[in-house]
Amino acid sequence: MAGSRGRAKYRKQSKAVIVGILLVTLLFCGLLFYRTKALQARDSRYGARETELQSQIEQEQKKSEELKERETYVQTKKYIEEIAKSKLGLVNPGEILLRPNEEE
Repeated sequence: MAGSRGRAKYRKQSKAVIVGILLVTLLFCGLLFYRTKALQARDSRYGARETELQSQIEQEQKKSEELKERETYVQTKKYIEEIAKSKLGLVNPGEILLRPNEEE
């Protein structure tokens, strides 16, 4: 009889160990699932941010191209003449500048 009590006690301990291992395994699985979801959410946010930044890069590249074109245009004789006429009121020889009468 002493042997059967030892076996019963051993079986109870074995079941308790198995239940403990099962609980720890479930806990790790739950933690792994939670961390996976958190990383997926972070990845999604980073993907959206990357798209936004790529869009900004493209806009800045367009601005840069426009500025280069403007820089080239500003160095032309045509631009200098336009500025001289509009800002300084200068004219080329032989041209007549007509301005509306302010009194009317």
